[in-house]
Amino acid sequence: MAELNQAFDPNEVPEDDRSFEPLPAGDYQMQVIESKIENTKSLTGKMLVLTLEVVSGPHTNRRVWDRLNIVNQNADAQRIAQRALADLCLAVGIAQLRDTDELHFKPFVGRVGVREDKTGQYGPQNTVRYKARGGQPPAGKAGGPTSAGSAAGQQTRTAPASATARPSAPAASPSRPWAKAS
Repeated sequence: MAELNQAFDPNEVPEDDRSFEPLPAGDYQMQVIESKIENTKSLTGKMLVLTLEVVSGPHTNRRVWDRLNIVNQNADAQRIAQRALADLCLAVGIAQLRDTDELHFKPFVGRVGVREDKTGQYGPQNTVRYKARGGQPPAGKAGGPTSAGSAAGQQTRTAPASATARPSAPAASPSRPWAKAS
């Protein structure tokens, strides 16, 4: 039991004006504020669970969560998740990731989408793609981001010079935090 040392009247607390609706689709300046490795439901793989926060604009401080199946029996799921993690690393200028804390509090551009649940069991949810190199093409490649008229409030930034060097494909080694035995 905990003594409050005052009377708390819940009727005096103003209504909550926060929105729990998904963010509108578009590009946002974001940062990772929390990360953890969890087992998949089947206990046969590992997920990197990221808490992302919008750092500027009208949706500042709103959060989005991403789950990356970085070790999975389904090769496609693992490949997609590892590509997303590679894009995030490139977006924040990390050439080689050893600890997910290295991702924290480094701004990047995230492309947020809205996914509808096909089963109807859940409401709409946000998805996020990481814009490697701030949306700029890799060094030596022509072209660039295709966004003449995309979502309102779109923001971009230039990635640090260190983000233009692409790390080699991740090797299956104990240096990857998700490869450690739990």
